Formats: sequence, structure tokens, C-alpha cells
Amino acid sequence: MYYNHIMLMKAPASLSVFVCLYVICILLEVLVLNVAQTQAQATTAPNEVKALNALYEKWGISANQNQWNISGEPCSGAAIDDSISIGTDGYNPFIKCDCSYNNKTLCHITEMQVYSLQVDGVIPDELWSLNFLTNLNVGLNLLSVPLSPSVSNLTAIKYLNFGINTLSGQLPKELGTLPELTVLYMDSSGVSGEIPSTFANLRNLESVWAFDIELTGRIPDFIGNWSNLKSL
Repeated sequence: MYYNHIMLMKAPASLSVFVCLYVICILLEVLVLNVAQTQAQATTAPNEVKALNALYEKWGISANQNQWNISGEPCSGAAIDDSISIGTDGYNPFIKCDCSYNNKTLCHITEMQVYSLQVDGVIPDELWSLNFLTNLNVGLNLLSVPLSPSVSNLTAIKYLNFGINTLSGQLPKELGTLPELTVLYMDSSGVSGEIPSTFANLRNLESVWAFDIELTGRIPDFIGNWSNLKSL
């Protein structure tokens, strides 16, 4: 009788442990499901999808759907794979995205490479609407006409490369309104003229490449205030 009494006393404790473990398992499953659903629902901002499609159509290029742009969703595949970055061999044209917005349900295009693809003609206005870009590389192409003042829309840009192209006209003063700009490649780009006074605002510049362009006028004194500059 004493033994049976002990067993009866232990049974409720064992049952409680079992119930607790069961509840914990259910909560973990719900958490994993919610995370998976949140990640699955992350989509590219519609205006950026429209701009990217228009841009690529006008340039006559397309994404490799085995790498990214899976099922028509630009921010997918390699575009959100942290192990693959801009400049990785075999990924060109290419974009990278940040899908941390709106509780990880919204993606913005933050990097773009269209490098050495013989793209010619103008730079479509749609490019300047991608204002979450921090890295833009359209170097070594055949892009023509002046660089648009709308480059000022790229307020988050840190790395900008439009070198080795067939652009024309003067350096737009709007380049000097990009507060985060740290690296600027404009060598052999076709731009010319004086360095705009607005460039005095580019205090975050670390590297400037301006070889083989027809700059005129004197070297501005404000370059001495580019305290972060490492190469010119």
C-alpha cells in the first residue's frame, strides 16, 4: 500500500512535466512557423520591381533566373544570400537586397551591378528612383549623354562607379549632395568641366578615381577638408 501511495503521488508530477514539454514544443513550432511565414512573405517594394524591370528592358539585359529573380521576385535567391556579394564571379547583372523592413516583410534593392555588359544609350530615369541603393556599379559600358541631376535621389549611396563610359557634359553639382558617398569612380567616363563647389560637402569621401577626364579650372581648396580621403 505504501508503494502504491508513492506511485500515485509521483504520477501528477510526471504528468505536469509531460504537459510542460508538450506546450513548449507547440510554442516552438508556432514560433518557427511564424518566422518561416514572415520570411516567405518578404517581397520587393512594388515601385522598385517596376523600376528594375523597366531599366533592364531599356538596357536589353535580364537576370539569370537560376541565380536570382526567382519566379519574378527580384529579391530572392542569390540576391538575399549573404554568402554571395556584388562582384562575385558569374553574377552580373546582379542586385542585392535588404529584407529587414516592415517586420521582415518588405525588401529594398540596396546594391546593383551592371558592369562591362556593353550597355549603351542613356541612363533611364528609373535608375534614380532606386533610392535605397548604397552601391551602384555601371562602369565599363557605353552609356552616353550627360549624367542626370536626378543622381541626387540616391541619398544612401556609398559606392558609385560610372567610369569608362561615353557620357558627356559637366559633372553635375548634384553629386555633391550625396552625404554618404565614400568611393567615387568617374575615370574615363566622358564627363568634363570644373569640380562643382558642392563637392565641398563630400566629407565622407575615402577614394576618388578621376583619371582621363577633362577637368578644368584650379584644384579647389576644399579638397583639403576631405579628412577621410585615402586615395585620389
